[in-house]
Amino acid sequence: MATTLKDRRTPEPSGDAESAPATDVVQRLLEQVPVRAPSLIVTVWGDTISAHDCPVWLGSLIHLLSDFGLNERVVRTAVFRLQKDSWLQGRQAGRRSYYDLAPSGKRRSDAAHQAIYRAGHRTWDGNWLLLMTTSLAAKPAEQLKQDLDWMGFGTPAPGVYLHPDMDATEVRALLDDQGLADQVAVMQTSAEALSAPTALYRMVRDAWNLSALEAGYSDFLDLFAPVMAAIAQDGPLNGRDAFIVRTLLIHEFRRVTLRDPWLPSAVLGQDWPGESARQLCAALYRAVHEAATGHAMAVLQTADGGLPPPRTAYYDRYGGLG
Repeated sequence: MATTLKDRRTPEPSGDAESAPATDVVQRLLEQVPVRAPSLIVTVWGDTISAHDCPVWLGSLIHLLSDFGLNERVVRTAVFRLQKDSWLQGRQAGRRSYYDLAPSGKRRSDAAHQAIYRAGHRTWDGNWLLLMTTSLAAKPAEQLKQDLDWMGFGTPAPGVYLHPDMDATEVRALLDDQGLADQVAVMQTSAEALSAPTALYRMVRDAWNLSALEAGYSDFLDLFAPVMAAIAQDGPLNGRDAFIVRTLLIHEFRRVTLRDPWLPSAVLGQDWPGESARQLCAALYRAVHEAATGHAMAVLQTADGGLPPPRTAYYDRYGGLG
């Protein structure tokens, strides 16, 4: 049975969460979202550091992550593991170590950005991207499966992967990167009128485990709606709290939405909570991003000093941050 956010959270404290002071809501958020250091660092790099496009000093990253309850040893171990897994790459300058995304980490991060920060549904042309991996050996098949899962592909059958809204160039780049371009068949197909609506609906729910996705989005709404309400009541958060909220917001939204292929609304049903979750995520992100960015720039350091301002593309997230 899939683990949902509610399964992983500590029990809700008594009282009305929507009327709690903003500082209390942020502290509660820290208590309710258990994090693994490698995964949180991937979130911080993808959401924050990549927007500034420069390597950062490990010591300053350790300082930044201390607010999430991660100590120096845990962060150093996680960074070492991410470097070994080709997420990060490092260089030494004197006694300091500086890290940035490795090429494969940047590719994976860029692919995730399109899903996390999109403004809404693109128009769907009715076509599906289909991959057949049945001829692969076990080890490359497992590595490819991890990356395709990360990109939001569904699995209607073993060795078969399906996506309704994926750029084929992204897949070709992935296959080239893993040396599998001549071993995996990539096709575009359409269900058209040959499939009964009920059969297509069942295939979609099985391929993507939509019940788990639905629960994940509902839990996300339960977790972050009180934060939005507290900010509306009490006003903007300070930089530290804003950075915590923005990071955990994307950390949890990424966990759910990267499993979401953004299927056409016709196969999702009227009560699908994914769109409400995206709207909340965009609204809360806009509410905290400026203070969060200021906090990151005050704490993180590069070889040239402080963290520079984010690139212009950063402000395009969710259709424009304003």
